[in-house]
Amino acid sequence: MSNRATHDIWNGQSGADWAQHQRDLDLFLAGSMARLAELLPLAPGARVLEIGSGAGSFSLDLARAVTPGGEVLGLDISDPLLALARRRAEGQAGLAFRKLDIQTEPLDAGGFDICTAHLGMMFFSDPVLALSRIRTRLAPGAVIAFNGWAGRDNPWFSIPLGVAERHLGPMPPSPPSKTPPPGPLAFSDVIYVTGLLREAGYHDPQGWQETFSIRHPGGLNAVMQTLSYVGPISTLYRLKQPDAAQRSRIADEIREAFAPFIDSTGALDMPGTLSFYQATAS
Repeated sequence: MSNRATHDIWNGQSGADWAQHQRDLDLFLAGSMARLAELLPLAPGARVLEIGSGAGSFSLDLARAVTPGGEVLGLDISDPLLALARRRAEGQAGLAFRKLDIQTEPLDAGGFDICTAHLGMMFFSDPVLALSRIRTRLAPGAVIAFNGWAGRDNPWFSIPLGVAERHLGPMPPSPPSKTPPPGPLAFSDVIYVTGLLREAGYHDPQGWQETFSIRHPGGLNAVMQTLSYVGPISTLYRLKQPDAAQRSRIADEIREAFAPFIDSTGALDMPGTLSFYQATAS
């Protein structure tokens, strides 16, 4: 099955926007990266395969954890994000990036001890095929662990999208399907995703949800500079093309709704809920 739509998104404006706002995203998502790292048996000498490595933020943490002697290979399909990741990785031993969609293209490397993905596994059009192909590149007993946004308790998503839809109309509905389309919420359902892992041949798949803190010391100003480009309303803006007056009204309402999440230091401190997954390769 083709994964063309995902390729087009991440090699278009979305990929460029994520690269431009990488520093802010690293701050927003630091808590989720730290929690995912806790689930991985990272040690010097380990070989790690990272799916959807993006701008390389998590990749750098992984490479430092497996040095000396370890290797991290990050796979992504976005040229803008891969270019940034390679610049950031200069001088870091044992870290490499490759443009490759493991659902549709062969990977010549194998024998990895760990596979992981920080918010990067839910963009496959055929997730069972992708997970199966990943499994064939892992060593027996290797650990796979990744995460995805939960479908509830995420004001980061629900507040801005609700405000924007009141002004611009709703997002177009997804075509009818028995499975979620690729996207940020595609791996939100724990029962569904553990079933995918089981179908793809993994042992003892586990899934659960946890709430972490989305933080940024820049507070509302940092949030508003980022939201229109990489947050939950970015797709709606690209579809509806709001004018400056509409954007201004939407921004004012989001600022007001986000105000309760600003702490005494002026930093953003907002709860976010993620679904986490872990299994073992045969």
